[in-house]
Amino acid sequence: MKRLLTALAALLAALMLRAQDDRFDALDSKLEEYFAAMAGEPLSVQNAECDFLIESCQDSLVRQFVTLKIYDHYLKSRIMGDDGVAVHVADTWLIPGKVAMHSDMDLLNAKVFAEFNRQSVLGAEAPLLTLQAPTGEEMTVPESGRYSVLYFYDTSCSTCRIETPRLCNFLKTTEFPLTAVAVYTGDDAAAWARYRTSSLDVAGMIHLWDPSLDSDFQRKYGVLQTPRMFLVAPDGTIVGRGLDTPALSMLVSKFSGKEDYVYGAQESTALFDRIFAGYDDDLKPSDILDIASYIAERTYGEGDVESFKQMEGDLLYYLSSKTGETWKEGTKLFIDKYILDVDDVWTAPEDTAQVVSLARTMKDLLERTPVGSAVPDWKVSGELLRKPCLLRKSSKKGVFPLRKADYLVFYTEGCGRCEETLAAARRLADQGSKVLLVNMDTLFTDRPDEARRLLDTFDLSGLPYVMQLGPGGVVLHKYLEL
Repeated sequence: MKRLLTALAALLAALMLRAQDDRFDALDSKLEEYFAAMAGEPLSVQNAECDFLIESCQDSLVRQFVTLKIYDHYLKSRIMGDDGVAVHVADTWLIPGKVAMHSDMDLLNAKVFAEFNRQSVLGAEAPLLTLQAPTGEEMTVPESGRYSVLYFYDTSCSTCRIETPRLCNFLKTTEFPLTAVAVYTGDDAAAWARYRTSSLDVAGMIHLWDPSLDSDFQRKYGVLQTPRMFLVAPDGTIVGRGLDTPALSMLVSKFSGKEDYVYGAQESTALFDRIFAGYDDDLKPSDILDIASYIAERTYGEGDVESFKQMEGDLLYYLSSKTGETWKEGTKLFIDKYILDVDDVWTAPEDTAQVVSLARTMKDLLERTPVGSAVPDWKVSGELLRKPCLLRKSSKKGVFPLRKADYLVFYTEGCGRCEETLAAARRLADQGSKVLLVNMDTLFTDRPDEARRLLDTFDLSGLPYVMQLGPGGVVLHKYLEL
């Protein structure tokens, strides 16, 4: 590690003597090597090494480049706990003004990020929350002396519709001593009561909420969106953050000393990334099924049932994160043939909890409003985009029939992909298409019954969700990426 840092320091010194515009190219490459070498080190070690690296920069422009590169890398990293380094860099270098950000807006975003993550980084002492039970009784969580799962969710959260049943199935099958705390982040008592009964019915689960927001749970645990899941150790230390159920299962296996197989690990994701990389933009649904068939032939076909389960289960978890029409169509073919139709394989309780339940949930979502069917004859609140002319504007807000649009775009606020999709939708409208934009956040606030009806009719588990319609509102394409 020190050799790498020494090489970087030497490179920094050399760069200070250069004035070419491309002087950061080599440094960028070396920093990527640094990030790879640091992966898996404790948070305290990574913080100290980043400070050492930044302090080695004498030239202000080089220091700014290195600092912002480090901040951006750890901010976007998918490795659990890495965002704690981004918090440290923001608090130590950016917010105090030791290193300038590119704009005041970037600095404001860094301040907000640090403020909403500072108290809940990996290894920190879990902030205590005093919340209300359905009876109105107050309770402080997490409790000491036991592992605790804190699950923050909202009844209107589309992603929670997938995560909630996965978590419930895991809790019902695990033997690990675990206290499960489900925290409803909204303020609709009736919706909360329905959700507890229909979706979060797990024996022993503690149900809490804070409709007046007195506990400040959003800031303490960075709950700016849902779902949000943490694992807290008996000594009160946060040992898992930003978790989904597979990651929770992996941590529980680690702490219990068991070597249970965990689906969707980084190694399997990297493997399937390499496999599918060769298809580029030529991927077809049948290609996904062909890969699953090859796996089946080389495992199940040769009598190796466990390898079959592991690899096909990994593929299911890999596909669950994919977007786009081709991926979704191929996923449904795969689920039908290699998960739900193989009754003599997925028989163990953990199979049901970790694989079959997820497959059933995904199939239910994928089969909603299929291609060739007509969307319901409903009117929905939204914004209709049309090609402007002399007598009308390019957009109009109101209540519009679903079947009259050429494209339906369901989206949420604060989503980067949604912003890109909205921009593409406006270009489609400029070319003559009628595009109906439906803001699910606004709908849940102003017309919650209408929002729930849409949530039960369309697969809104991942936004943006785009459909193309033909005459009479017949679905031509789903899961489009504009």
